[in-house]
Amino acid sequence: MVNDRAGRGLLMCARRVAGPKARALVVLLLLAAAVAGLGPGTAFASACGSGTGQPARPGSQNRFFAVAVSSCQAWAVGDYVTGAGDLRTLIERWNGTAWKQQPSPSPAAAYNDLFGVAATSATNAWAVGEYSNHPASLAFHTLAEHWNGTAWTRVPSPSPGGPTGNSLLHAVAATSASNAWAVGESSAAGALIEHWNGTAWTRVPSPVSAGALTGVAATSANDAWAVGQSSAGGLIEHWNGTAWTQVPSPVPAGVLAGVAATSARDAWAVGYYHNPGALRLKTLVEHWNGTTWTQVPSLNPSPAPFTNRLTAVAATSPSDVWAVGDYISSARPHATLTLVEHWNGTTWTQVPSPSPSPGRFNDLGGVAANSASNAWAAGEYVTSSQAQQALVFHCC
Repeated sequence: MVNDRAGRGLLMCARRVAGPKARALVVLLLLAAAVAGLGPGTAFASACGSGTGQPARPGSQNRFFAVAVSSCQAWAVGDYVTGAGDLRTLIERWNGTAWKQQPSPSPAAAYNDLFGVAATSATNAWAVGEYSNHPASLAFHTLAEHWNGTAWTRVPSPSPGGPTGNSLLHAVAATSASNAWAVGESSAAGALIEHWNGTAWTRVPSPVSAGALTGVAATSANDAWAVGQSSAGGLIEHWNGTAWTQVPSPVPAGVLAGVAATSARDAWAVGYYHNPGALRLKTLVEHWNGTTWTQVPSLNPSPAPFTNRLTAVAATSPSDVWAVGDYISSARPHATLTLVEHWNGTTWTQVPSPSPSPGRFNDLGGVAANSASNAWAAGEYVTSSQAQQALVFHCC
């Protein structure tokens, strides 16, 4: 079992083969998730605590895929299943005291989903994903929604391939009201990059067409990063204000799921790679110093032949970076446990994190932070009755 948000990045090749039709078959395996705001602890990066106070969600089943933090406000996005079995977009806002669902557009009758979210202020936020009136037909289209401080509205976005094509947006990043990037994939165009200039979303050429982009980060109008996977392995692309170019990855065979940046000289990408000679996956962390990407040693709590993965990363400064994912316990039963790692400017260390179902499945697919003492991680766990439940907690 794989968290859907993480799976979009780590199982991209399988998803591209299976397509939306296969995703429609697992619509009923949705999780309820929320991000709970807990006060900062007394020790920085000492531990992660369980979240509390999560309100009831709409529909019979629901899930969040991504979270963003802006000032004292946070956004979480995903989807929920109606009584008729249709999928609707789900957006909730944390105002520092409580979570509240916000009305959000669902343009299709059958299937609507939000995979990524970004916010720059209380009056500027973006959510991206996909929608389809007929999931079994493989006709999925990009979906972009904007928050102006009062309401969420749908904004037109390019969908290569037209009405019968299959396009979606995995992630979004923004630096201002007139500069945002969204990335994803398309059956007609491969790796998909779109830009918001304050007026409209337009498609921007990707230097690698045969691939998929699952993470994006930006620090200015002249500096942005996108990561994902191509047929050759891990994919890194950079925007310099004029064009996107491919940048070599130090671990070409790796898979990159998430990216974060604090400046033009400081960026991080995370994922996993196959360990030569051993039947397992190892966590992959790569760092940009302004000149080159280099691999940085990261932790792997589980020994061979078990797996370790990183699925998302958030950074607030060169000495404050969070990465989350999961690993398979070597103890019996071989449960999947949450994994949180923190960079303090010198080394990565594992931070204790909750795994509410120690004998089963626990996973983290998203992380967001806006200060050295304020970070949230989100994922899921499976109960003894095989029900998927929200797993969200605060790290300090």
